[in-house]
Amino acid sequence: MPAARRRSNSERRDVSQGRILDAAEALFAQSGFNGVSVKDIAGAAEVDTSLVHYYFGSKAGLFTAVIQRYAPRVNQARMDSMAAYARTAGAGLDLEGVLRAYLEPAFRIAIDGGESEQNYMRLIAQVSVAPPSAMAGVQVTAFDPVIEAFIALLHQARPAATRTDLYWFYHLLSGAITQSWARTGRIDRLSGGLCRSDDLAQILEETVQLFAGYPLKRRA
Repeated sequence: MPAARRRSNSERRDVSQGRILDAAEALFAQSGFNGVSVKDIAGAAEVDTSLVHYYFGSKAGLFTAVIQRYAPRVNQARMDSMAAYARTAGAGLDLEGVLRAYLEPAFRIAIDGGESEQNYMRLIAQVSVAPPSAMAGVQVTAFDPVIEAFIALLHQARPAATRTDLYWFYHLLSGAITQSWARTGRIDRLSGGLCRSDDLAQILEETVQLFAGYPLKRRA
């Protein structure tokens, strides 16, 4: 029986980094950036704290790495979806279609994925609502180019809207998304179970329909 191949240094590094990122993702999603220490993460990953610092520099560097790990996947899915919708819709492009093209990819990743994907969306929610001082050193610009592409597509759907209108629209939409990703369970309690914060498919439909009726128009 042939001897098992020994992992290279590069492979061992990738395994160690992956374990750290997995542990950090789960703990940050559960307790927030300030509720978790590097020691907590190292313990969950079964590595020494020095290794966490060696790979990521600081807790802020680690949180940034967790966010950036899946950002390309989310960004590409959204960009592909918006581009496909723009090609298909042509002159018939409308606000509901733009909203669905932007929102559905991330919701679909969470719906079709597992705990890791849903934890990741919780982290996005944390980043969206935290003031810079609460996450000093964390880089949160990974999604900005996709947001700008969304704003541009919104303008095609509502050419009379000013840039101010469009950014306020995104701000309010982002608040709704953030509340949904956070999955606090508050709507479950308030509605007596009629609405569920884990029903992402329904949340997607409700969000699209609500914001499709938003009066995006030039200000007087």
